[in-house]
Amino acid sequence: MAGKRLPRGIDRLPSGTYRARLTVDNIVHTIGTFGTIGDARAALDIARAEKARGTFTPPAIRRERLKAEQAARRAQADVDARTVRELAEAWLQWHRERGLKIGSVYTYQRHLEAHFLPEYGDRRVSDVTALELNEWLDALERASGADAAARIHRDVFALFKFATGDAAELPRGFTPWLLTSPVPPLAARKLRRPNLPTRNRDVLAAEDVAALAGHMSYPEDRLIVLLSGWAALRLGEVLALRRRHFQADDDGVLWLRVESQVQARGSGVREDTPKSAARFRAIPVPSAIHAATVAHLAEHTGPDPDALLFPRRGPGNRLNNPNTIRKRFNAALDVLNRERVRAGGHPVEDFTFHGLRHTALTRLGQAGATTAELRAYAGHSDSKSVEIYQHAERGRLAALADKMGATGT
Repeated sequence: MAGKRLPRGIDRLPSGTYRARLTVDNIVHTIGTFGTIGDARAALDIARAEKARGTFTPPAIRRERLKAEQAARRAQADVDARTVRELAEAWLQWHRERGLKIGSVYTYQRHLEAHFLPEYGDRRVSDVTALELNEWLDALERASGADAAARIHRDVFALFKFATGDAAELPRGFTPWLLTSPVPPLAARKLRRPNLPTRNRDVLAAEDVAALAGHMSYPEDRLIVLLSGWAALRLGEVLALRRRHFQADDDGVLWLRVESQVQARGSGVREDTPKSAARFRAIPVPSAIHAATVAHLAEHTGPDPDALLFPRRGPGNRLNNPNTIRKRFNAALDVLNRERVRAGGHPVEDFTFHGLRHTALTRLGQAGATTAELRAYAGHSDSKSVEIYQHAERGRLAALADKMGATGT
C-alpha cells in the first residue's frame, strides 16, 4: 500500500489498520477501525449512504444506545427475578417510611407471613396469576371464614397495588414491579360470598354487660367492660384513660376525653395517638355507669392527674396490655355463657371485646341518635365522619347517653 493515495475519509494508523471517518454537520465522526482498506471503504460507503438519506447515526451514539439497551435488559432480568417476599419487604418498608402506625404495619406483616408468603413468598412476582389467587382465596375462606379471608385479601390487594405503582403517595421516580395486578378485585369476591354470619352481631342487654363486668377477674377491671359497653370506647382507648381525662361540667355531667390509645402490636405495649382527628373526642359518661366511674376514680386510681385508670397490676403507673384484658374478658364471657345455658338460654357466640362497642352504639341508635351523633360518639376515622362530628352538640349527646339506660333493658 506504500506510495498509494488512500481514499478520502480513510487513513492508515501506525498499527497497520485503517480508520474510516465521515464529516456530518461539520463534525468528524469515526466510523470504525478495520483490518483491510476494503472493509474500511465498505463501511464508509454505508455511512455516506445513510448521510444522504438523513438516517446517519454517529457510531458513538449507537454504542451508547447499545449499552443502554443491554443495561435495560439486565435490569428487566433483575426485576423479573424479584420474589413476592422481596415485594412484601419493600411494601412494608414504604409504609414505615411514610409514617404508618407501627400496629398497622405489624398487622399487614402478620397477615402476609401467616397466610400468603408461605405459599407465594419464593415465587417470582411476574409469575403469580389471577387464576391461582382465586383458588387460594377460595381455600382461605374455607379455612378461615369469609371475614378473616376478606381482611387478608385487602392486604394482598394493597400489596400488588403498590407493585403496579397505583398506590397513593408513592415517591417520585418509583419503578413499578408489574404492569397489572393479578389479585382479583375486592368487589368481585364479595359478590360471590353468601351472607354469612359475622362476629359481634349480638347486642347485649344491660344486665349482660353488668354480668360480664362482674365476672372480670379483678374488681379494678370491671369498669373497662362498662366503659366499652356503655360509652362505646375501643379497648386501647379505655386502657389509655388517665385521671385528667375526666371532668364534670356545670350541669353535673361527667365527661371523658379520648386523646390516645394503648397498642401492643408490633413493638410491645405503648401509648399511641389515635389514627385520625375524629378519634380525639369528648364523651358524656352515661348515667347508668356514672356511680361506678366515680367509685373507680376514688378507689382504684392514683391522685396524680396522669394516673392511669387501668394500670398493669403491680407497682407503678405502667400501661396494661390489651391482650391481657382480652383474655380476662374471654374468661368472663365463658362464665356468662355457662350461666345462660344453665338458665335455659343461648350462649353469646362469636363475641369479642369489640362487640361491647357495637352494643353501646346500637343502644345509642335505639335511643334516637342521628348518624351525625353516632359518628361523633364513636369517633369514626373517615373524613366525612370528621365533618359530621363537628356538628354534633354536647348537650344532645349527654341527653342521649342518659336515655341509653331506658333502651338497654
